[in-house]
Amino acid sequence: MQPTSPVRAATRPGRGRPGRTLAVLVAMVLLAHVLLLRGLDAVGIGAAHEPGSASMSVRTIEAAPALAADEPAVPTVDGEAAPAVVLAPPPPSARVRPPRATREPSKAARTEPSAAAIPAPLTAEAVQPAAMAASQAVAADAAVPAVEVMAEVAVATTATTAATIALPSVAAAPVEAAPALPPAASQPLLPAGERPPVYRTRLPPPATLRYQVRSGFLRGTGEIRWRREGEGYGIVLEARIAGLTLLKWSSDGRIDEAGLAPTRFLDQRARRAPQAANFQRESGKVTFSGPPAEWPLYAGMQDELSWMIQLAGIAAAEPALLVDSGHITLVVVGARGEARVWNVRYAGRENVETASGTIHAVKLVRDRDGPYDRSYEIWLDPANGYLPAHVTRRNADGSSDFDILLDRVEPAS
Repeated sequence: MQPTSPVRAATRPGRGRPGRTLAVLVAMVLLAHVLLLRGLDAVGIGAAHEPGSASMSVRTIEAAPALAADEPAVPTVDGEAAPAVVLAPPPPSARVRPPRATREPSKAARTEPSAAAIPAPLTAEAVQPAAMAASQAVAADAAVPAVEVMAEVAVATTATTAATIALPSVAAAPVEAAPALPPAASQPLLPAGERPPVYRTRLPPPATLRYQVRSGFLRGTGEIRWRREGEGYGIVLEARIAGLTLLKWSSDGRIDEAGLAPTRFLDQRARRAPQAANFQRESGKVTFSGPPAEWPLYAGMQDELSWMIQLAGIAAAEPALLVDSGHITLVVVGARGEARVWNVRYAGRENVETASGTIHAVKLVRDRDGPYDRSYEIWLDPANGYLPAHVTRRNADGSSDFDILLDRVEPAS
């Protein structure tokens, strides 16, 4: 006898009920899975899926009802009819799901960054080369102020640090270049028609002043050489740290009824091109070797070095100014195009301890007149022609920029 085909048995009258039961069970299981997945997604668990994972859709497979006895069968196996299987489309979604890229990450995803996003720890090998390079460059290219020395090292170290720990989610802020210094015509020193006061002077005798130089954590030595030759003068300031000359200023000119009258101020720093301010007395203006700024030339106008000797001469000639509420007004010019009106006020008498002993000094203060300006404190020694025994320059925040303290005074040879 020929064995009965399973397909043939499923189509015989009275024997199709087990097949229909199985189809119903399969449909119920699939429907339960669909409902379970939708329920999990509704409570937010689906939001923790990794981006890019394939979405799942479930289709319900429905079995066609058994053919009646009088219906023609579709021949399949051994010429017998097989039940037709219809693939039904998935039921419409109850709600529209947002794209996975815009769905809020789960708490685990927010609090646990991937290993690729965690920067490697800084090591001495990563920071030391840039810091050493900066310190070597600064040693040959910095001025006395500690701010300039520390800024160079900090910039190099910060650049290395930023390159090591930069996070991809943080955008670098644009760096804006500092505006160029405007010419004098657009930023007048004094109102039209005004002139700074002219004082009598009694200049100190020529001498060489030896100083201790302090700039932040750096310590060094310096000197001011003050010379007079007939109606001319010369002043040189040098500052050395670790045996290296970091700064050299020189002021040359003549002496007139207003005291020192500079003709040229030169600012030289290691590994930098010299900068000069030129006092053109024939044309009545001050010009510079670098920036295109110009300033009107006033009687008694000083540069960044000559003002200390000029102040000593004014204090010696007009002691009546050295009282409470007394002040001295000077116009001071730098080598990089800057010029300011200084109001130097009397601040009392203080003792200054030096390597040569205690000096009963007169203290004068120049307050800053702008948010980025620097202030000065200067202690003059009446016993040595009011020459400076101690000078401190302070930054805008009040911290010390550089400091020179008298060690000894040597008469000029």
